[in-house]
Amino acid sequence: MDGSELTTRSPGSATTAAPRSRPSRPADSPREGAPRPPRDAPRWPRWVPGLTVAWWLAGAVTALTVVLAGRHLPVGASTPDAAGTIVDSAPSDSLTAVLAILGLVGAAHAAWMTSRAGRPATRRVRAAAVTVSVLVATLGVLFADTSLLARLGYLPVVLVRAPFDPELAGAFDQYVAPAFLLQLGVLAALVLLAVTTVLFVRRSSGACAVCGRLDAPADHHAPAPAGETSATPSGIVAWGRPAAIVAAIIPCLYAVTRLIWVLGYPLGLDPEMYEQDAGRLVAPAVGLGLFAVVGAVLTLGLVQRWGEVFPRWIPGLAGRRVPVALAVVPASVVAVAVLPAGLSMIKGLLEMPPAEVLTSWAAFGPGVLWPLWSVALGVATAAYATRRRGTCRLCGRSPSTTPPRVAR
Repeated sequence: MDGSELTTRSPGSATTAAPRSRPSRPADSPREGAPRPPRDAPRWPRWVPGLTVAWWLAGAVTALTVVLAGRHLPVGASTPDAAGTIVDSAPSDSLTAVLAILGLVGAAHAAWMTSRAGRPATRRVRAAAVTVSVLVATLGVLFADTSLLARLGYLPVVLVRAPFDPELAGAFDQYVAPAFLLQLGVLAALVLLAVTTVLFVRRSSGACAVCGRLDAPADHHAPAPAGETSATPSGIVAWGRPAAIVAAIIPCLYAVTRLIWVLGYPLGLDPEMYEQDAGRLVAPAVGLGLFAVVGAVLTLGLVQRWGEVFPRWIPGLAGRRVPVALAVVPASVVAVAVLPAGLSMIKGLLEMPPAEVLTSWAAFGPGVLWPLWSVALGVATAAYATRRRGTCRLCGRSPSTTPPRVAR
């Protein structure tokens, strides 16, 4: 018998029972008295950690195999397609070895977090796990450049004009180039690691893996009705509106410079260079400028009523609630792609001679703000997803069972 439950009994003394610690409820189990989650409850918290470990391990094995074969991946100075990355001047062989090591570290870290699923952890342990993930993600971002964001911006123009323009039709090859696919693979690994880290933090703190809620009164992110904002928002929700405004202004600044080029004025460009390349600048400038404006408008939808309920003028959808994933997934993709693009822009600007910076500032200038755009869009997206939470299909918690915390 476990001595922690009963004390030893001596003659003539009363039998005393030691206090029994209340077993902690698994983070993903339903609350007491709440209905069990339905069979269609989200299953991604179960398979994402395993996929993360497998993805990082596969990348490590691939890079290590290339190193042992005496070759290198499409990164660094030996790969023209990788020009524009922050590490484009580093030896390709060395960078391939770094990717192999980074893959092993990422796989080991994800495996450690996965092995502790459901086990409580202290704040220091959770903070250490987040720190390691941030460091790994920082190193991973160094292998990406502006091509990710550029491909997203050019894609609408390519799809529309490719049937009529043989030159643009050949642009589809750039979407399957080895350097571009490598960057996609690295960023996919970083996204998976981020999700796995969030799952670890939620589970180890007793929160639900899907909605992130804690039992009342710890949770204070109860959503407001559709299209409305809480009178006293708190936490990440309080930052949603200012973050969305910042995330909408920055791409508009970029769009203004590009659309002015279309109008025939070489704002922030060398006039001679503009005259020579005006014909080639118009189509990309229109595509990227309009893409930025549309993105800014959609960003404002994260804090507007029409971002939660479809407007009346949309046939067949008027009055229906906007699916959360329809807003969160595209915004998250753009937020991830903008960060390495902004860092590459800053690197390019720092490498330019001062005289060239003054004559061609518009080519790189707006990109200096892109890291801030990435962070602001990420915060606005997280606030939107938090505010739109309804009753969780996994743990059964809902706004009515987790009232807002009363400020004291």
